[in-house]
Amino acid sequence: MKKIVFIISSLESGGAERVLVNIANELVNRGYEIVIATFSNEGSFYLLDKRIVHKKLDLMQKSSNILESLINSIKRIIKLKKFLKKENPDVVVSFMTHTNILSIIAAKLNKQKIIISEDTEYYFYNSKFLFFVRKIVYRFSNFLIVKTFSDKKNYYFLKNVCVIGNPLPNIFFKTDLQKEPFVLAVGRLDKQKGFDTLIEVYSKIDTNWKLYIAGDGKERENLENLIKKLNLKNKVILLGRVKDIFKWYKKASIFVLSSKREGFGNVLIEAMAFKCAVVSFDCPYGPGEIIENYKNGLLVRNQDIKELQNAIELLIKNKELREYLGENAIEVREKYNVKRIVDEWEKVIKGKT
Repeated sequence: MKKIVFIISSLESGGAERVLVNIANELVNRGYEIVIATFSNEGSFYLLDKRIVHKKLDLMQKSSNILESLINSIKRIIKLKKFLKKENPDVVVSFMTHTNILSIIAAKLNKQKIIISEDTEYYFYNSKFLFFVRKIVYRFSNFLIVKTFSDKKNYYFLKNVCVIGNPLPNIFFKTDLQKEPFVLAVGRLDKQKGFDTLIEVYSKIDTNWKLYIAGDGKERENLENLIKKLNLKNKVILLGRVKDIFKWYKKASIFVLSSKREGFGNVLIEAMAFKCAVVSFDCPYGPGEIIENYKNGLLVRNQDIKELQNAIELLIKNKELREYLGENAIEVREKYNVKRIVDEWEKVIKGKT
């Protein structure tokens, strides 16, 4: 039995966190000993298998300047190195850019094998310094997993890179879903997700269908003010953080992804798995590799507001098209099945790719 230590900043309600938990839960079912180490002291938002050990490392100290940030990073590396030496895993698996950099240094000081996973696209962080550090440090990892083929091209300076999409949750998907007349969007409430654009677009659509937005974040107050300004209080509803998002996917007829950028698009494949007719901007990097236009969803020119409006209006009015796209969309259940995705992860873990 192999021992794997996963490292991530926290297990809060984010896409990378959910992916890690889904992969870890499946690997423990395959006989692996799994430890998840988080910098945060918070518990897991997602359900962890009872056989998985969650170690909270208390490494989330805030920095007020560059010098303090450097000192805190060194402290994290020292503590992480000691932790990994004590755990003595066969392989370390780290998620997300900043955590990856620290984990690579700590693991390599122990001469341990480390696999890193990038869950945001290459240019997500607008920092030349981070680009420089990542370009140097990532070379010492044993393997990098990215989510899309278009993002893989950005890592031309690395040899061991492969593309593995994110898995769907390991749940039973019903085929007889009873859809209701409303539109759903899901994600963190920040500018990158483009919910302000979606709300403005929706204000121009003449319909009695409601738009529900699930998620929380720093843009909530701005979005609330926008909804009030556009007189949409009875038409656009912010749901906040939703523990069981699947019950919303089950009922939603249409799902919209309005992001300016995406690392992959977990919410997109989840909505498709629940037979939603999806509309998405063709933003970098995920949607264009998931959606086949007019076959399993609608793909519109990135940030083309009028085109997004037309696509949503079309699906609201055309039940036949909605059902056609929804029927084809459920093929993602097989393509991104957790067992199939973890098969690919196992090849990397075992060094067979």
